[in-house]
Amino acid sequence: MPVSTIPPVKVRRNAQLGLDIRSKSPKSRKAMVGEDGKPSKGVFTARSLMSGKPISKELLVTMVAWFARHDASDMERENRKDRTSKAFQAYMAWGGADGRDWAKRTLRRIEAEERRRSNGTS
Repeated sequence: MPVSTIPPVKVRRNAQLGLDIRSKSPKSRKAMVGEDGKPSKGVFTARSLMSGKPISKELLVTMVAWFARHDASDMERENRKDRTSKAFQAYMAWGGADGRDWAKRTLRRIEAEERRRSNGTS
């Protein structure tokens, strides 16, 4: 049976919350803004998660890497305590802790399925 890559409701809600907070924030407090002033990858990730459509393995890999970078720091975790902070906005846009756990679990399942297929078992 194929692995579902449709984000769970809680992950979709977290992504929506991150973008909602961002939209209500003044320009100086908006997270996920690139150097060119345009939305960064986090905004597009949130929109993909919110869509309720299957996401790609590549995006799951990116999510796992993003959480590995942004979850490792005590300072990042401390910054997220302020629910209006850029750190909190971004963390939620990527799905929050639920998104982190879902992305890791789903990616592991996909990779296990790929190994089974390459070994000729189903």
